[in-house]
Amino acid sequence: MELFKEYFIEACSPLTNKGNASLEDCYNRTRPTYCGTPWSDDMLLDVELVDSVIRCSSRGKAAGLDSLNVEHLQYSHPALPLLLSKLFNLMLRFGCVPDGFGLSYTVALPKTNNTANKPLSVNDFRGISISPVISKIFEKCILDRFAVFFESHDSQFGFKKGMGCSHAVYSVKAVVDFYTNQGTTVNLCALDLKKAFDKMNHFGLYIKLMGRMIPNCLLSLIEHWFNICVTCVRFGGYLSGFFSAEMRG
Repeated sequence: MELFKEYFIEACSPLTNKGNASLEDCYNRTRPTYCGTPWSDDMLLDVELVDSVIRCSSRGKAAGLDSLNVEHLQYSHPALPLLLSKLFNLMLRFGCVPDGFGLSYTVALPKTNNTANKPLSVNDFRGISISPVISKIFEKCILDRFAVFFESHDSQFGFKKGMGCSHAVYSVKAVVDFYTNQGTTVNLCALDLKKAFDKMNHFGLYIKLMGRMIPNCLLSLIEHWFNICVTCVRFGGYLSGFFSAEMRG
């Protein structure tokens, strides 16, 4: 259990102190004067949006540390979306989230089926964090209401709804076929960005979000949310101690 804990702590540790310091300096120079897109009531999360997100959420998912899953919300009193919308809007206005939103547990999943029956080490596992279901509903509402600030390039295939490796492979193959059919040589270069997603620097993320002019209160909320994130490892019915999931590196 402790080996898994140390492994996932290392995965979220600074990649380079120099790079982290550079991004932190840039963030500290930019943040105090940042205003962003002015807030308007059109940005509020209405009852219809919250209700739609709850109803469209997939069932059968693992419950968080609070033992709640989406079925609890879908079969609850009809007044729940109204109450949650009021809570979510207060969170947006004040730029913070409840402490419970920062609590999660990490499940270690094997990266392969280990058909060769070789001894496994912690490096052969990847972590999936399970967050509270109400925080997931809030995330989806944020992504829907503020979608214009989170748009990604059409050439991005990873960590994007409805996109994956098959689409990336098809795009590469189509480009290669186009040039080879014209009698042109094509050279390919593959880069292995090890743990690129795990190593996302929060200062770098905040700088990118400011570049997209997200509302100041939403940026404050994201900063607070990331600052309170802690997780533990669940394996074989046991839980490790909590450790910070805040990524600065």
